[in-house]
Amino acid sequence: MVANDWVKLGDDLRVLNETVGRVLHKLNEQAQKLEVAVEGRYVNESGDPRIKLLAESLHFSRVVEVELRRANQNLQRLRTLLPTDSTPGSSPQHLLTHSNDQFVTASLPENERMALTITGLTQERNELETLYGIARTLNSTLEFDEVLRLVMEQVISFVKAERGFLMLVNPQTGLPELTFARDANEKSASEGEFARARISKNIVTRVIQTRSPLLTDDAQADDALKEIQSIIAYGIHSIMCAPLIVRGACIGAVYVDSRFNTRLFQPKHLELLLAFCNQAAIAIDNARLFAELNKAIKKVSEDKQYMDNIFGSIANGVVTTDSKGLITTFNAAASIILRLDPIKVQGIHYTEAFKEIADGGLSDLLSRAHLQHEHGTIVTQSIDCQIVGRDGLINLSCYVSSLRDLQGEHIGIALVIDDHTELKRSEARAKEIRRIFERYVHPNVVQQLIQNPLALNLGGETKEISVVFADIRGYTRLSEMLPPEEVMHLVNRYLKLMCEAIWEEEGTLTAFQGDALMAIFNAPLQQRLHALHAVRAAWKMRLAVQNYQQSLPEESRVSFGIGVNTGLATVGNVGAQERLQNYTALGDVVNIASRLQSHATENNILINESTYMQVYRYIQTGKAFPLAVKNKTTSLTVRYLLGVNPGRPV
Repeated sequence: MVANDWVKLGDDLRVLNETVGRVLHKLNEQAQKLEVAVEGRYVNESGDPRIKLLAESLHFSRVVEVELRRANQNLQRLRTLLPTDSTPGSSPQHLLTHSNDQFVTASLPENERMALTITGLTQERNELETLYGIARTLNSTLEFDEVLRLVMEQVISFVKAERGFLMLVNPQTGLPELTFARDANEKSASEGEFARARISKNIVTRVIQTRSPLLTDDAQADDALKEIQSIIAYGIHSIMCAPLIVRGACIGAVYVDSRFNTRLFQPKHLELLLAFCNQAAIAIDNARLFAELNKAIKKVSEDKQYMDNIFGSIANGVVTTDSKGLITTFNAAASIILRLDPIKVQGIHYTEAFKEIADGGLSDLLSRAHLQHEHGTIVTQSIDCQIVGRDGLINLSCYVSSLRDLQGEHIGIALVIDDHTELKRSEARAKEIRRIFERYVHPNVVQQLIQNPLALNLGGETKEISVVFADIRGYTRLSEMLPPEEVMHLVNRYLKLMCEAIWEEEGTLTAFQGDALMAIFNAPLQQRLHALHAVRAAWKMRLAVQNYQQSLPEESRVSFGIGVNTGLATVGNVGAQERLQNYTALGDVVNIASRLQSHATENNILINESTYMQVYRYIQTGKAFPLAVKNKTTSLTVRYLLGVNPGRPV
């Protein structure tokens, strides 16, 4: 390869570096967004933007994979351009013949050219041959450290210097930094020796800034260098320094010196060093670009692996295919959702992988992605399907997009699967709870049941409850005196007042029987003081009805009777399956509450002993008395409720 080829190689490396740099920057941005999504910082937003972000990240991850493959292919191509043992048309003899002629005819005046001896021509020929060999050696590798080592070895051998130092300009700071050092004994400097190197850094800085080489055969006697104290202090005699210039930019300098010999370097050496540095600058710049490119590709690969790990750990199913439809990514969540073995589906066509998913339409969805999503648009579709190994109908939300690389070429399909099965089933349960309870219990109770459906046993359970029965009396008399619609309005008004009192105490209305109602407490939700809630509800009913009666004419007033009882009952849904059902309670405790209501005097409340024993500290009652009721062999001990103590119980 000639110099122009190496310049072109550097240009190719620079373009490839910029491409990988852009990929790395975008990958870092996407990874940061994905971290935010995985940490759940969007949970308070409406909807779930994490799914869209996940699909975008999946899209870009696949793009990065393709770009990485291209970058590595380009690197391999560039490696093949490195010189081998023989390059046609560029042998040393060919170059020397051309270079010698050019050097002799163009570089020397006529009288000096005539004065050259055969020994001088032979020496020049040997120097040029050495220079060519050095150029080939430098350009034989793109490994940065190896290039630096070769540069210093060759330059010390070339000019027979005692020491050689290579200083490169730091791209971030713009300042020269000691990068590599070597002495005539082929001993390299350590990192600590770099910092203590006894050289004239001022000379190197001047050469880099002016881009002009410097040569002194006796630095101790050079008036132009007297102000540089390090030269005197370090006892440096011969110095030669040349800039490393490539593409119009100075990237550093090569510095050689001798602390023992004067007049070690001649102008001829400086000319040869400049020629050497031209080749060395290209080799160093290419090697540095190559090192940066390898570092960037490694970083992209690591970030890509990080994103792959995220895809592997998230709860959403992630599937990607290549441009031929062969599955390339199939994470653990996709395996759990679709009940497919990732090892078996990797590398096969998606139509084959999804063939056992009944009525899913996944294959059709992916087959349309290439045509419908030409610009990478993400499309959402809900799918109901049956999956072998999973019970019932499975609901999946699928987010599909066509994958395009940075050049806009189709490289595959991305599919993100969100399993909404439990959500749909939860919504169905919530709908069923609302259907059963929203007419009978306070809305707060309905909301609690929806939030904690496990607290509800619609199939039936036996538990202690408190029951309130209330009955409006005088209904027949009203029916004879008032039009039917007025009677209905009046009864409904009384029942509404009673219902509001029950709801305030979070009771459950289970039945309306003409002009009577039944309510239970401690079901469906647990109530620690359910007996007290029932008694307070009864008392609030009494107060509300009596207050309402004051607003009615005498003939429109009705009386009521209320009974309260506590005991075991079976509670749950009663009725025809899929037809009319009602959440209610069955058992002797209900029957006794009904009997108490029927025996209560007008506008009064009777409570049984079982209720009284749980609430006696919070209420006032009349004296206990026995009450014989139907279907009971022994009398009940009952009391009339006279009041409820204000305030909440401790």
